[in-house]
Amino acid sequence: MTEKRPKLRHKRLETLNLVSLSHKDPDGRVDLEIVGRTLDLSEGGILLECSQPVPSENREVEVILGIREHVIKVKGDIVHMRELEEGNVGLGIAFKDLSAEDARIITGFMSEDED
Repeated sequence: MTEKRPKLRHKRLETLNLVSLSHKDPDGRVDLEIVGRTLDLSEGGILLECSQPVPSENREVEVILGIREHVIKVKGDIVHMRELEEGNVGLGIAFKDLSAEDARIITGFMSEDED
């Protein structure tokens, strides 16, 4: 699945954070649970590095992202998937309905990293 990347609307920060991702099949059953790491992060989404591709019939995923002492749980849509080095997969995931509090946590984290 290769698509044009949408224009970046959010400032992105290259950062490594642990992520748990779960994906459901069209019938709503979990068919994949994996752990990966962010390659970059923004209020709009993440680029996730993981060990295997996500089935393409459903693009929605649930992401649990650790940022320092915070845990953010958010749904997202896979907007692109590509092969990375060493056989890993890069997933571009756009957040859906990120709460104001979680957006504040991400913005604060990104601001701290600039200092």
